[in-house]
Amino acid sequence: MTPRQGWWRIGSGIALVAFAMAAWVLGQERAHRDQTAQETRQREITLTERALSERTQVAAALLAESLVNPTYFFDLQRIGEVLVSSRSRGDVAYVMLLDANGRILHDGSADIARYGQLPDDPLAAAAIASREVSVFAGERFTEVAHPITLGDQRLATLRLAFARDPALMPAALPERDTAIAEATLLACLALAFAGLLWLGDRRLAKPQAQTAARVAQLARLYGTGGSAGGTSVALDGISARFAGFDQELKQQGLIDGLTALPNRIALRATIDEWMQRARAADSEFALLFIDLDDFKRINDTLGHDVGDDILSGISRRFSEILHEEHPAGQGYIARFGGDEFVFLVAGDDVRRRAGVLAELLLSALRIPLQAGGQVLHVSASVGITSFPEDANDAARLLKNGDISMYLAKVQGRNCVRFFTRYLTRLAEDRLAIEQDLRAAFDNDELKLHYQPIVDLASGFICGAEALLRWHHPTRGMVPSSLFVGIAEDVGMIDAIGDFALRTACETAVRWPKSAGQRPFIAVNVSVRQLRDGRFPARVKQVLDDTGLACELLHLELTESSLLDSESIATDTLSALHDLGIKIWLDDFGTGFSGLDHLRKVPVDGVKIDRSFTADLLTDRHDAALTSAIIAMARSLDITVVAEGIESSAQCETLAQLACPYGQGYWLGEPAHSEKLVERIVAQRYGDRDQARA
Repeated sequence: MTPRQGWWRIGSGIALVAFAMAAWVLGQERAHRDQTAQETRQREITLTERALSERTQVAAALLAESLVNPTYFFDLQRIGEVLVSSRSRGDVAYVMLLDANGRILHDGSADIARYGQLPDDPLAAAAIASREVSVFAGERFTEVAHPITLGDQRLATLRLAFARDPALMPAALPERDTAIAEATLLACLALAFAGLLWLGDRRLAKPQAQTAARVAQLARLYGTGGSAGGTSVALDGISARFAGFDQELKQQGLIDGLTALPNRIALRATIDEWMQRARAADSEFALLFIDLDDFKRINDTLGHDVGDDILSGISRRFSEILHEEHPAGQGYIARFGGDEFVFLVAGDDVRRRAGVLAELLLSALRIPLQAGGQVLHVSASVGITSFPEDANDAARLLKNGDISMYLAKVQGRNCVRFFTRYLTRLAEDRLAIEQDLRAAFDNDELKLHYQPIVDLASGFICGAEALLRWHHPTRGMVPSSLFVGIAEDVGMIDAIGDFALRTACETAVRWPKSAGQRPFIAVNVSVRQLRDGRFPARVKQVLDDTGLACELLHLELTESSLLDSESIATDTLSALHDLGIKIWLDDFGTGFSGLDHLRKVPVDGVKIDRSFTADLLTDRHDAALTSAIIAMARSLDITVVAEGIESSAQCETLAQLACPYGQGYWLGEPAHSEKLVERIVAQRYGDRDQARA
């Protein structure tokens, strides 16, 4: 072998070794680069997903808290306001409320086009089946299914989805170009070991530089600065920033945005803490549940901006009183939601101290508030309960406070009531009546009876008032004052009101003439119906369907219903009046400004409240007021009906006062339509005794 051949073999061997080493180095470099990129990408995805999930859960929890009462009372209007407000946020993909059967109760749209339908999207089945807060990740959004419960009862399920922000989603690192890799490999074959080392250093540095640049970009995006401390330090900074976001969201989720007081979530946690502390020290504390009286009227008449100003001012007054009367750690205030506040009071003899605090709070409200350029007077109803005497968990304690507050509302408002065991039975009985009422409506157990309205001069029946009656299979006859109030609270009054209107018109159109004229039918209207701008159109449709003449339908509403929402009611009543329908004010004389209502509202008649008629013969003041109402109505060309006539003497006295019409048990009890028709027919033949029977 010649020297030349020897050196060639040595050179060939070195080249082969160099080639093998280059291939190994490049393979290791590529594996290292891919692993680094994958780890970085996975960490980015994890951080982004966690932040989006936390954010969605916090938002869903707050939204669910605000939907508990509207869902329980089936207040679709309020539910719609909450969902529409949430849906208006640009990052919300969708929001919907499903009832207990998984059907759409509201989808945040104006017309709720999918009401009552089962959602058919891929995540629907899992959301409906979830029994606790659940997070679902889709390709374009993250959804939280949040059950809405009241005690142990599941009312509905909230589905809230946030869209993924493409700017926050990690992008794939650029793939290595094959041509460049091949050129690099050829270069490696031509270089010696020094060249290989230089090339390896360059090829290893490039992906690290790319990774570092990507992390630096994320660091700038999330506000953590650059990556001067290296990739690991920058990623740790991003993680710390996300942790800060989480903490900030959690803190924001505990504070009410309007009053800056702790909210319902913070309150529940605080009650649990106080209970643990009280058990350990064998002590007690009291809970005050406060609800502002008739606050909705302020929002409806003056606007929500004024209402918010009032709530802010009241919260400041309440906070000042609490801090003046109770040292730190023994007093706590939170905004429970809407116009409701909750106080916690600790110390000796807490029920007495809670009662004193409640009276101070009510006294503070007697000072007028100024908002929107007006001076406003606000009162409140307060319920008081205590731990451990009345309850041993937070849910029961809050429920007891709510029950006692409700009693204060029923007994006149602007007062304080303490919880007793009797109130629990009362509340449970009310819930049972509510459930039975739903079944009664579905099973057609609600009936209409008709009480005649009589011309006092001639004695002939000129019309009748339709009155709802419910004969319960075990309770017997349930007072309408009880079940109608429950129907209003739970959102059934619209359906029941529509049923009563259609049934009454279908019945009255078949009545024979009385004294040569068709008797009219009077139907009571609720506040909720008056607030519905579609109500006049529905009434007209009923008249068209039944064939009843417009002038034969008299709609009755109370003065209090006008006081609750006069501006909205006036528009609705004007539209009804334009159709030729008669409008009557019921229980006239018991409201706050009857004359003012007669001036602002298109009224065709008034019904003098039975409280005046009852003492007409013995109280000269009632007699004078009744006479004044009759004279005023005559001067305004308004019809008058005196209610509650129970004797012939009352009837004769009212006739002497020139009252044209009367209604009461002496003139005729509420009865089935057939009984009323019998009386009308009997009047034709002059049988007055049978006609009044």
